[in-house]
Amino acid sequence: MPRTLLIVGLLLMSPLVFASAQNVLIIKSANTSFFNSTIEQLINQTRKQIKFQIETLSTIKTNISLLDSSTLIITLGLNAANFLNDKKLNKPIIHSYLTEFQYLNLKKPDNHFSILLDQPLQRYLNFIKYLLATQNIGIIKHKNNKISSKKLIELSTTFELNLEQYLFESGDNPVNMVRELLQVNDVLLSLPDPEIYNRKTLKGILLTTYRQNKPMISYSPAHVKSGALAAIYSSPENIGNQIAGLLNKFLEDKSFKPESHYFASEYGISINHRVARSLGIKLIDKKEILKNLKLEQNK
Repeated sequence: MPRTLLIVGLLLMSPLVFASAQNVLIIKSANTSFFNSTIEQLINQTRKQIKFQIETLSTIKTNISLLDSSTLIITLGLNAANFLNDKKLNKPIIHSYLTEFQYLNLKKPDNHFSILLDQPLQRYLNFIKYLLATQNIGIIKHKNNKISSKKLIELSTTFELNLEQYLFESGDNPVNMVRELLQVNDVLLSLPDPEIYNRKTLKGILLTTYRQNKPMISYSPAHVKSGALAAIYSSPENIGNQIAGLLNKFLEDKSFKPESHYFASEYGISINHRVARSLGIKLIDKKEILKNLKLEQNK
């Protein structure tokens, strides 16, 4: 891929440190198909004229001066975000491909903004509401990213359900926690946290849900293929659209002041019908579920 790509894109404006921008540097933590698909969609959805420069983090580390030629930087992945957060750069930086847990553990300079992989918790709960006739939902959260007691009560009241949270500490066995959680709850809601849900633990977690005849609702379509009932997630294209939307807001409104972080705003769903049949769950049409979720999102 050429180092510099000229396209019909975006003349970027920000109230932060510059009135206009012509050069945007995109830094990938690694060269993956996910990142490349996001970048392609981002470029397709930006407006007016802009020059994009696309580099991997390894290239930036060997040629640090590349950071100076841009007026805005976009990072994809945790490693690139960590690298940029240690640099004092007087320009806006948009981070993407971060979970909420990763974001909470990042430094947060004033001119840094993050687009998270996580859906808002309310969206997950609405998703479960349309999928299952259940009252008892269990969640495992890292102790450093726990849901407050007040928030748990508010969510339980709003959605008319019992939402129980188990707290995870480094060194805990998440499989044992799932086993205990599902003895008193009807469904496991798994949320993005690499310490809890990873290659080493996923098989045991899914096997535990299967043995207890309880469904797992996830954030990953890969988990659905492996045996979770369903997932709500953002695709690389969804993420590209959201980054482009943020850039375009800079352009359209000179007074626009970004939030420090944004949850995923675009998403799709994946359902494992084989698992649904084995659990005796009758599901409504996938399109109807998405329609209902969009209606809730726009309220």
